[in-house]
Amino acid sequence: MKKPKPGSPDIYDVLPELRDEEYEALKRDIAEHGILVPPIIDGESGEIVDGRHRVRAWTELRAERTRVQDYPRDVRRFASDEERVAVFIASNLFRRHLNRQQRAEVVARLREQGWSLRRVSDVLGVHHETARRDLSIVANATIPDRVARRGGGTYPSRRPKLVPSIFVRSARDEGRARAALVALGEEAPGPDLRRSEEKARLAALARRRAGEVPESVEGPSWEIRTGDFREVLADMPDHSVDAIVCDPPYNAPGVPLYSDLSDFAARVLKPGRLCVAYCGKVSLPEQLERLGEHLEYVWTGAIFLPGRHTIFRHKMIFGRWRPVAFFSNGPYVVRTTIVDALWAPGRGEKRPDDHPWQQAVAPFERLLEMVSKPGELVVDPFTGSGTTGVACMATGRRFLGADVDSGAVALALQRLSDNGGPADVPGWAVTSGV
Repeated sequence: MKKPKPGSPDIYDVLPELRDEEYEALKRDIAEHGILVPPIIDGESGEIVDGRHRVRAWTELRAERTRVQDYPRDVRRFASDEERVAVFIASNLFRRHLNRQQRAEVVARLREQGWSLRRVSDVLGVHHETARRDLSIVANATIPDRVARRGGGTYPSRRPKLVPSIFVRSARDEGRARAALVALGEEAPGPDLRRSEEKARLAALARRRAGEVPESVEGPSWEIRTGDFREVLADMPDHSVDAIVCDPPYNAPGVPLYSDLSDFAARVLKPGRLCVAYCGKVSLPEQLERLGEHLEYVWTGAIFLPGRHTIFRHKMIFGRWRPVAFFSNGPYVVRTTIVDALWAPGRGEKRPDDHPWQQAVAPFERLLEMVSKPGELVVDPFTGSGTTGVACMATGRRFLGADVDSGAVALALQRLSDNGGPADVPGWAVTSGV
């Protein structure tokens, strides 16, 4: 366990150590019941703020080949070392029975670290006069009048603020919780890990929207444009695109865009080539009808989504797949075999800095292999976080994308630059020579 940096409170010296017989009793209890009280983890450093004896006993039991299940964790964000001390003491006092001498030593140690008596008494759950009397029995105890301010000066002690925390049940989820707390910054987490990660992704998207995003950026074999595809892709030559692979919005305001997509695809796609679009399920009939306004229906496929996904509560339906529609510009020209059922890998996990609606890359790679050939031009009018573009980089296709959301474009540029080289690398325009 890493000790606090020099000058910061050593929280493990504030309370007395467990006696050997107490530790062995704790270990026997964990062997029989597991860890019932979640250890508190610092979301930034990953250090154990409270529960080191429990984790030590659990680790020893595992090393001794005793079957004990993984334990829950309470991952928190602390604003200061003082908050860590307060949480450590508050979490331990109800499990330990301190005599007056032991309690007085705790009071003295906190006073030596600059805590006011009222602050100490708040944490210990006793009256401040009781804390003062306890302090009187400790020889040579330092008694500061006020709490020192970090930037200079002093201030009266205050009650501790609620420390933001996320409860999780495994080591894997602990890492996710720590990443979510870091991504949230000063924002409070949600009521659980999933909500906290959603808030973190929305916060990351908002930060990207606040930055400046160029109208157009080119990489070695890709280009991203910021704006409505009906405007920023209006210069695309007729019948110049080999395939369109996209993930339009599924919500009610987004449904009319399927008509605009149909019109755009009929103009820019080469005859017989495919427009492949992810669809929602609530408005699927209308989405298919709108795509068919200017294109010919070919097929409907499915992307199976392992793990936890959409719950349609008003109909009590748990969604585990995503429809994907295949439409052609005029009569479909068969070029290769199409598989109409694909699996998204993993369990739908996203990082806290991913786009809230970011899709898995693997199904897009497979779709591209079925509807285009290496070196051909693929367009995505709803680029979002750039998943189609990343898949194009992996499969050797040229890519042109557009999105109206500047925050999504910023993320797409980052992902494409990471996968296809720096954005400022001189390259040829993907619309040239088509």
